[in-house]
Amino acid sequence: MMLDLSKSQTWSADVGRHGIQVRVTSGEVWITRQRDELDHLVQAPESFESGWKGRLVVFALTPARVEVTPLTSPARATGRVAHAAAR
Repeated sequence: MMLDLSKSQTWSADVGRHGIQVRVTSGEVWITRQRDELDHLVQAPESFESGWKGRLVVFALTPARVEVTPLTSPARATGRVAHAAAR
């Protein structure tokens, strides 16, 4: 699913067992997950994979185009996130 988010617009979903990939094709987003102490800043052309079950929220820090894809196998740490900031 491709999303065009305006600055300050949010999108959220409940992540299931296999997880989800969020690929930022333009702009910058802030990703937070339910019960996660870390927030994640992701900018184009980076991706973020999460196998963390629960609510995931994507907040556009700038106008952003984001592709969201359910994973077909459980997510694993990929190191493809630029940086994370503690809340």
